[in-house]
Amino acid sequence: MPKEKPRMEFRFYEIPKGDYVLAKLGKGWEQEYGIGYGRMLHFHNYLEIGYCYHGRGELLIEDRTYVYSDNMFSIIPENIPHTTISAPGNICKWEFLFIDIKGFIRAEMDSEEMSAEQIIRIINKRGTLKTAQNHPRLNELILKIIDECRCERMYYRESLKGYLAAFVIEVLRLDEERERAGGAKITTFVRDAIEYINLHYAEDVKMADVASACGLSESHFRRMFEVSMHMKPVDYLNMVRIDEACRLIRRGDRSIEHVGLTVGYETPSTFIRNFRKLTDMTPKEWRKMQVQGGKIRSSYHISAQKGWEADS
Repeated sequence: MPKEKPRMEFRFYEIPKGDYVLAKLGKGWEQEYGIGYGRMLHFHNYLEIGYCYHGRGELLIEDRTYVYSDNMFSIIPENIPHTTISAPGNICKWEFLFIDIKGFIRAEMDSEEMSAEQIIRIINKRGTLKTAQNHPRLNELILKIIDECRCERMYYRESLKGYLAAFVIEVLRLDEERERAGGAKITTFVRDAIEYINLHYAEDVKMADVASACGLSESHFRRMFEVSMHMKPVDYLNMVRIDEACRLIRRGDRSIEHVGLTVGYETPSTFIRNFRKLTDMTPKEWRKMQVQGGKIRSSYHISAQKGWEADS
C-alpha cells in the first residue's frame, strides 16, 4: 500500500481593496494552539506576522522547529508551510497580521538601490521567529502596526504605510546581516521555484525550466521540492493557477473559458479537470456557490480553505 501523503492546508485570506493589512486581534486568539490538527502544516496567500504576548510552545516553519515563549514574533512569507503548537495545557496569546507585502512594495516603495521585485524576493526569502529583546526595532514596529489596526484612529491607513515601509527596511537589514554571517539555506531554491511559478504560471510552464531557474537538475529539483513543500511542483503550479482562477471568477467579468486561458490552461477540459481536483466542483458550480456566499472546500491533500477566525 503506498504511503499516504501528509496533509497540508492552504488557508487564504481576503484583504479589502485599498488596504494592505488584515489584522486578526483580540481575546479569541488566546487559546491552546494545535488542538485537533496535530503537526499538520498550513500556508497562506499573504505574509503573516504573529506576535506572542505570553505562552509556550513550538513553531514549525518548513523543516525547522522553534521554541516560542513570551514577547516573541514570527515573520512568515506567503506559501511557507508552518504551524503553531502550544505546550500541553498552555493557553497562548497570539495576534496576527496578514500583509499584502508584494502589493505594498510595488505601489508604495521606490528604491534607487534595488527594484521592487528584488525587495520582494528578499522579504519572501524565509520564515523566522525572533525575540523582542534581540530585535527591539522590529518588535516596536510590529506593535505599532497592531496598535494602528486595533484603534483605527484618524489617518491610520497613512500611518500604516509609514510603519510598513520601516518594517520592510528592517527586514532588508536583517537579511543583509544574515548574508554576511553566511546564513543562506539549502531551501533557497524552493523560494526561487515558487517565485518563478508565481511569475510565469499563465505561460506554458515546463518543470525543466523551473529547475533550470533554480540551478538544479530536473530530477533533483522535483525530489527536493516535494520534500520541502509536501507536494509535487506541478501540483503547486495548478494550485497557483486555480487560486487565481477563483479570484477572476469572483470578479464576475469574464467567461469561464476566458478565465481558464488567462491562468494558463490551453483547453477548457484541462481547466475544469484541475479545478475540480482542487475544489471538488466545476468552475460554474464554484461561481454559483460564491454568489450564495459559500466557501472553497477541497478533497485534495492540499485543502484550500478560508483563513481561521478567532474563537468567539
